[in-house]
Amino acid sequence: MSAHVILITGPRASGKSTFAAEAHRALVGSVLLHVDDLFHEVLAQGRNRWMGNEAELYAVILRHQLALARDLAATCTVIVDGTVLPDQLAPLVDNPPAPRLDVLVLLPSLEECLANEHFATRAVPVREEKVTTTWQEMQEWRVVTGVSVRIIGGPEVERGRVLSSVVKQLLQTL
Repeated sequence: MSAHVILITGPRASGKSTFAAEAHRALVGSVLLHVDDLFHEVLAQGRNRWMGNEAELYAVILRHQLALARDLAATCTVIVDGTVLPDQLAPLVDNPPAPRLDVLVLLPSLEECLANEHFATRAVPVREEKVTTTWQEMQEWRVVTGVSVRIIGGPEVERGRVLSSVVKQLLQTL
């Protein structure tokens, strides 16, 4: 089996976890790593300790989860669900041989992300300023070279069709 990591990224409230779960169900035997879940768990255990340093905590957890994904990819397909920027890929791509990496960037409109942030099903507090900031940061993926990046935008219904198509393509390449 070839080493393969599928990175699903995008701004807050873009549908990363929903798509990651769909991809995980379709890719039998895959491992799904939710970076945000681990972040929220660690944050809850030491909220006072991390107050004001949440970005640094997320960066540490992200580095470790990406390194874990790289190691696990030697035996299975790994799906990573998290808010990842291009300059944070080092744990996956440094030190050859790197696993095959497919980056799927979910990038609906900023307005859609802001609307999704207010869904009652959201497990984290509403933070519109974080949505706006991460949406702007995710634009960096538009100019990345050297790794396979697919930007998936458009209305939710269209994105759903595209995402299903991407899962089918991934199944064919494994």
